[in-house]
Amino acid sequence: SMAHGRRRRDSAPATSRMSKEEANEEPPCEVTSLKLNELKAQEVQMRAALEEISKEKAALLKARPLSIGVIGFGKFGQFLARRFLSQGHQVSCLSRSDRRPEATEMGVEHFGGLGASDEEVSSKVAEFNGGPAAFLTQDRLDVVIVAVSILSFEETVVGLPIELLGQRESGCLLVDVLSVKLHPRAVLQQVAPPNCDVLCTHPMFGPESGRGSWGELPFVFEKVTDTNPERTERFLSVFETEGCTMVEMDAKKHDENAANSQFATHLVGRLLEQLQLSATPIDTMGFRTMLALKDTVAGDSFDLFYGLYKYNPNSVDTLLLLRKALVDLEWRLKEMDAVDTGTQGWKMRYPIENMANRTRTGM
Repeated sequence: SMAHGRRRRDSAPATSRMSKEEANEEPPCEVTSLKLNELKAQEVQMRAALEEISKEKAALLKARPLSIGVIGFGKFGQFLARRFLSQGHQVSCLSRSDRRPEATEMGVEHFGGLGASDEEVSSKVAEFNGGPAAFLTQDRLDVVIVAVSILSFEETVVGLPIELLGQRESGCLLVDVLSVKLHPRAVLQQVAPPNCDVLCTHPMFGPESGRGSWGELPFVFEKVTDTNPERTERFLSVFETEGCTMVEMDAKKHDENAANSQFATHLVGRLLEQLQLSATPIDTMGFRTMLALKDTVAGDSFDLFYGLYKYNPNSVDTLLLLRKALVDLEWRLKEMDAVDTGTQGWKMRYPIENMANRTRTGM
């Protein structure tokens, strides 16, 4: 019939269109599977190559371990020394306090007399193991790390006969590990002998947060002077090997970022500490987070907080911004309260005078 014929004529172009569409279809599953297998094979090859490179790098580092001297053998200095030793490096230390028991237990050669007068060092040669001069002139010393507090950094460095490091044929790599960077960079540049390099670093972790793996923990550094790249890279490899996230950043940018993160964290934590907050049976997760921040900051000395304030020029701005933010929030609350025609809320039962008295008495 005509109707039947029309259907056949209509279906014929459709068949033709289908053939074109089929020609443009995605590759068959078999082709996709082959491509996936090819990519997987390449992935395996790349992993094997990377593993081979890592082994070669580890062997190269192990063949010539570094001799690292740590000035300041307190909690943080010992924390670093343990990890250096675990990688096979040789470690010595120079301390103000008598750290011989800790050093002996770890297998670290101890030198005393940091900050002592020449007369005192001379009178206690055996106890101090020759003192600072002996520490700086020991047979081999590739790297010297100054691991003292922010507040005592300049006094410590300037008081040492750092010029003795310049007598070494290949000099030495001077490293700081402070939480501020412009200050130690200026000090080390001032005292470093011409043949000694300066590397400013900030491990963004400590004995608590870095107790286990250092994997993905940030390690910030700036190569201030680098006349011996091989030595510098060997030292940086210590942290790369531990899996740290390596962040190369100049001192100015570091201090700008730190004022917005580290100093702000300590500032808020100290404020929470002043509020004398404590756990309750109905704490929210947010409140527990605040308590954790307060406890973390309380574990650090106030000297550290003061050092972050004193030696980071950006910290003053952060402090002023926080003060302004508190005032702005208070005024917003007062403005809303002035136009609020609803109930008086807590003020109905607790007059403002009573609340002020409770605040003054610390209740």
